[in-house]
Amino acid sequence: MKFHTKSIVSLAAVLSAASFAQTPAPVAQAQQPSAPAPVAPAQLKLKARTDRENPIDYVVGETIRFDFSLDGVESLPDDLAAVGPLNVIWTRTGDDGERVVGTNAISLAEGFSVETSLDVPGLVRLVGKLVDSGYSPLKTDAGKEILFEGGAGADTEKMTLSTVEPADFDAFWANAKARLAAVPFADGVELQEVFPEDASPETLAKYTFYAAKVPCLGPRPVTGWLVVPKGAAPHSLAIKASFHGYGCADTVPKPPKWGDPGAVCFNVNAHGFDLVGHDDQWYKDFKNSINGVVDGKATRKSYALEPSDYDNPSDTYFYYMALRVVRAFDYLKTRPEWNGRDVEASGGSQGGLQTMWAGGLVDGITRIKPSITWGCDIGCPFNGAGNPYPSRGWGIPCVPGAYYFDAALHAKRVPADCDVEITRLGMGDYTCPPRGVLLSFYNLRNPDAKAKLVQGSTHGYVPPEPNQTFMLRKPAAAAQAR
Repeated sequence: MKFHTKSIVSLAAVLSAASFAQTPAPVAQAQQPSAPAPVAPAQLKLKARTDRENPIDYVVGETIRFDFSLDGVESLPDDLAAVGPLNVIWTRTGDDGERVVGTNAISLAEGFSVETSLDVPGLVRLVGKLVDSGYSPLKTDAGKEILFEGGAGADTEKMTLSTVEPADFDAFWANAKARLAAVPFADGVELQEVFPEDASPETLAKYTFYAAKVPCLGPRPVTGWLVVPKGAAPHSLAIKASFHGYGCADTVPKPPKWGDPGAVCFNVNAHGFDLVGHDDQWYKDFKNSINGVVDGKATRKSYALEPSDYDNPSDTYFYYMALRVVRAFDYLKTRPEWNGRDVEASGGSQGGLQTMWAGGLVDGITRIKPSITWGCDIGCPFNGAGNPYPSRGWGIPCVPGAYYFDAALHAKRVPADCDVEITRLGMGDYTCPPRGVLLSFYNLRNPDAKAKLVQGSTHGYVPPEPNQTFMLRKPAAAAQAR
């Protein structure tokens, strides 16, 4: 692994005037020309991008260069005595197990570059923190450190899954779907009309909103918000289901305040609890029950995160959640408005995992849009506690019983004619690491599948003005990771 840094001319020198549109103009004095108002360091943004447009367009052994710059302000206060020269403390880690820490000076006029390489197919991660001359972190007005978190990749299409595919994977899910099919639901669907408080009169005039409940295999039914365009003709609309990220609210849920004129939309609750008829305390108690909280104390990790949860994979939290995904579409296909063709799933994080389950399990699926997909390559040692480099990693335990739920394995089962776009892959996201999400992408069979790589994006953060995004397409991959 080669490695060094050097100073570069900052990209700030060539930024367009539009990039400073949010900087307030100063109040001009009589007979004096206006000048840019200095802005506090808290408004600074730390950016970096690779020297190639596609941040994973490198090969093993090749130099990978990150160019750092400052942005967000036109000028700094003249008196920076309390701050002093600005520096960036950066940490380079990667799938090769190497870890390097360095410090470089930075200013609005001049940035610096970090050069590294990988000697194995995989990802390199680079985290930078903006500090003052005493190496104390500078913070935003919200009290958050000013960071860059991103990465790059070399020969990523040659990476291989760490998750070992269960020999009975397909038989397992065929049996699960057969058990589900034996549970009747047509006569047990409950629809209670609701009226979103925040919806405009125009929206309420166009759509009918329901709290829906559909019988399902397992301890709870499918529940969710169903939104149907008013006056839709039979066989005229697509059907769409969207899925939620990890966690469980402890307050009364609210219905969406939007609709889609071209589709019957089902916003599916991840847990199958009642959406109406209870107060905040009921939802708080439910959340505590699934997270193992007793008398205010946690007795276990939250739902689906204990290794023992997967001792019997046919009776675990995710098993029933996956079947609720399938049953949601079972119901949508009975809607008289469905055109008989278009079937779409979408969601982010845990919702992305559910979306990939839909892609692999729902018959006739035509489009999926997962984002920052959780649960990709569950067996990877770079996830969770076994991670050899610093990470926020946490997630589904690396045990064989959990492998039936791996999004990258379900990606292999998404039909080749299903339109797929991974709408965000954060190059700095180590809750849903880019390695696993890329492996799910390479496992897709549709040669026109796409994935949007966003530099500087972490799990819960997308730069307001990303300075590097790239739409990855399947033809660019030389091989499929199996």
